[in-house]
Amino acid sequence: MGSLAELGKLAGQELSKLDPHRPFVDDIKFNCQECQTQMQRIPEVIDCWYDSGAMPFAQWGYPHRAGSVEQFKAAYPADFICEAIDQTRGWFYTLMTIGTLVFDKSSYKTVLCLGHILDKDGRKMSKHLGNVLEPMPLMNQHGADAVRWYMLAAGSPWSARRVGHDAITDVVRKTLLTYWNTISFFTSTQMQQISKSLRLVLI
Repeated sequence: MGSLAELGKLAGQELSKLDPHRPFVDDIKFNCQECQTQMQRIPEVIDCWYDSGAMPFAQWGYPHRAGSVEQFKAAYPADFICEAIDQTRGWFYTLMTIGTLVFDKSSYKTVLCLGHILDKDGRKMSKHLGNVLEPMPLMNQHGADAVRWYMLAAGSPWSARRVGHDAITDVVRKTLLTYWNTISFFTSTQMQQISKSLRLVLI
C-alpha cells in the first residue's frame, strides 16, 4: 500500500486522517479486486527498524505530500548520522539497505559512532536496570561545566565511558577548582594593580 489515498480508494472511504497503526488500521477492510476475498491487515509486522530506515524519505511524506520531492532531494543523502555503536545492526544498516534498494544510494555519507554510557560499575546504563543518571539532576548537583568537561575529556567519543558521581566530583576537585582558583588569583591581582594605580593618580 503506497499511501493513505490509495488505501482509501480501495476501501471506498476518506482515510487521509487515519492513524495507520493498530488498532485503527484493523477497521479497514475491502474485497480483493482479483479474488473478491476480504482483505485486511495481517498480524505479522516487519522489523520496526525498517521504519527507522525509511526515515530519510518518510519524514517528508515522500512522494505523496506536496513539496516532499523537493525536500527529499535537498536533504538526501545526509552529510552524517550520529548514534551509539549498537545501532550498527539496526539504524545504520537499515538506512543503508533501504536507501540503496530504493534510490541506488546510501542515505548517509558519514557515520559518527558513539560509545555507550556505562554506570560506575561498567554496566550499560538502562532504565530496566535502574542505573540511569538523569542529566539535569547531575548538573544541578555538580554543575554543568563539570559534566561537560567529564564527557569531553573522559575518552574518545567512540569509546564507552563510566559516568558516576565520584568521577564527576574528581573533575571538579582536580580540574575546575584549579582553573577557578587561578582566575580568582588573577582577578584579585589585577584589582590590586588597578587600586594601586588609582592611588598614585590621586596622590
